[in-house]
Amino acid sequence: MFATFSRSWDIAKLSFRVMREDKELLLFPVFASVFSLLFILVMVFPVFVTALLPEETRGLLQLPVLFIVYLGLSFIATFFSVCVVFTTKKRFEGGNATFSESLSFALSKVHLILAWSLVSATVGIILRLIENAAERSRNDIVAMLGRVVSGILGLIWSVITVFVVPAMVYYDVSPFEAIKRSVAAIKKTWGESLVRHYGFGMVQALFVIAGIVATLVLAYVGAMAHPILGLFLAGLGVLYLIAVVVVFSLANSIFNTALFVYAETGKVPGAFEQEMLANAFTPRPGRTHGI
Repeated sequence: MFATFSRSWDIAKLSFRVMREDKELLLFPVFASVFSLLFILVMVFPVFVTALLPEETRGLLQLPVLFIVYLGLSFIATFFSVCVVFTTKKRFEGGNATFSESLSFALSKVHLILAWSLVSATVGIILRLIENAAERSRNDIVAMLGRVVSGILGLIWSVITVFVVPAMVYYDVSPFEAIKRSVAAIKKTWGESLVRHYGFGMVQALFVIAGIVATLVLAYVGAMAHPILGLFLAGLGVLYLIAVVVVFSLANSIFNTALFVYAETGKVPGAFEQEMLANAFTPRPGRTHGI
């Protein structure tokens, strides 16, 4: 357990090093969150109107509206992920992309981003249909199996597409070619490092738990002195928790980009250490790195 935590912390520190060198990276997940929230607010009206329609009409419109929601959220998330990967790529290559340069790059790839968002939204709708079919089933076993199948398919999809955005950024390829490259990168190894996946989650969880405990204690003590002070400290605690989620999400994206480069070329990008990345991916016997 201690060894896992130690390695996870080392991985986190390496990713944080890239963030220190390119502080504008922190703006991308913030902008993604803001635009996603605005998009959800815009979609509240059509969703509300759809809910008021007769059941027959509502049934016909629910999926198209849901598809638009999935498409919009996927587009926003992918757009700013492309910005993150491009900035990281430039740092790995010894450059220093500005905020505007990264946005310009993402705008130049908007056709690929939209195409990938369409694919992602379509898969999301298919999984949702499976879930809906399971929920409508009167057989408990069939319903449970439907939910299990949907969950497994969703997990598989998330794994095989983990390197889609890096593939699009590095090779300027279509979504389906990006999926092929993502799968190929995984096949060259035993897959995503469990240390990376669960390690980041463990470190993040520790920061979150510490933040929640500190917020509750400080808010309580502050409220004893004055209610306004308690609310202020509680607000600071919420901002801290949001910052933790943003920072670790960004660190995860940076490390994923590094893993993709290493899996594709066998070369260690930027500030990442050879041993760290070599241990993050364990090559299969008989496999060699390369495109």
